[in-house]
Amino acid sequence: MSSPQDWRRPLLKKFRAWAQEKFPLPYPIRCYLRPPAALRDCNNNSLLGYFEYDYEEERGIIVIASNVGRESFIDTCCEEWAHARTNYLCDDQEDPHTASFWAEYGRVILAAREQYW
Repeated sequence: MSSPQDWRRPLLKKFRAWAQEKFPLPYPIRCYLRPPAALRDCNNNSLLGYFEYDYEEERGIIVIASNVGRESFIDTCCEEWAHARTNYLCDDQEDPHTASFWAEYGRVILAAREQYW
């Protein structure tokens, strides 16, 4: 019997391939599904995902909560991809939701909504 979460892993892989083709990053990136309690800020119940840049390994990491529903999954992936694309524009102390981030998020989400997922 298959788990109701089985659709997330292949969809994350498909999204990553699509996003890398349409909105490439200048560094490698890994994408993971993790239980909500394992996410970086487990006290924030609304945290659906996050992006981090690993300066030692010079790569990005996107983590998506494994309980994200279908209606939010692609939007969350798009948001984290936009963070990956605009990461170099702000330092660690700044709010990453800059005007440049929102512009990039808009580009990614509009393109994603034209896709059949």
